Amino acid sequence: MGLDILEIISVALVSSIKLVWGGVPMALSFGFSILETIFVTSSGGIIGVLAFVALSDFLVKRFKKRAKKRKLEKTSQNSVKIFTRKNKLIVRIKTRFGLIGIAFLTPILFSIPLGSFLAIRYFKSKQKVISYMFASVLFWSFSTSLLLNPLINAIRTYFL
Repeated sequence: MGLDILEIISVALVSSIKLVWGGVPMALSFGFSILETIFVTSSGGIIGVLAFVALSDFLVKRFKKRAKKRKLEKTSQNSVKIFTRKNKLIVRIKTRFGLIGIAFLTPILFSIPLGSFLAIRYFKSKQKVISYMFASVLFWSFSTSLLLNPLINAIRTYFL
């Protein structure tokens, strides 16, 4: 069965944001083979990582520049860092899991945009962030394709 170009594009676009819970099930439900699913979802995820790492890097640099400017303006006030629940959670995730943990959890728990932002925000090396995110996208695309294929086929045969 030939693949429709619109199906390929839509799976790649969904995979660039939500790989495991969006792109892989969508590709398998369209009838893609396992290899086609892995290729299209991985490609979409990798494109998403590249796009969102670049965007996140731009945003983080802009936020830091803005914060520095504000800090200079507020030198007369006594600024004390307030540790909120959210700040503590972010610090705990960063220290406990590190870059490898964030990259590994991104496709399954976070979305690719959020995982890219967190990785760029807390780790300096863009090359490492991109490498680990690529490895994570490939791992999750491959493993979820293999795990979900029998389930999607069973649902397709039962309902169709």
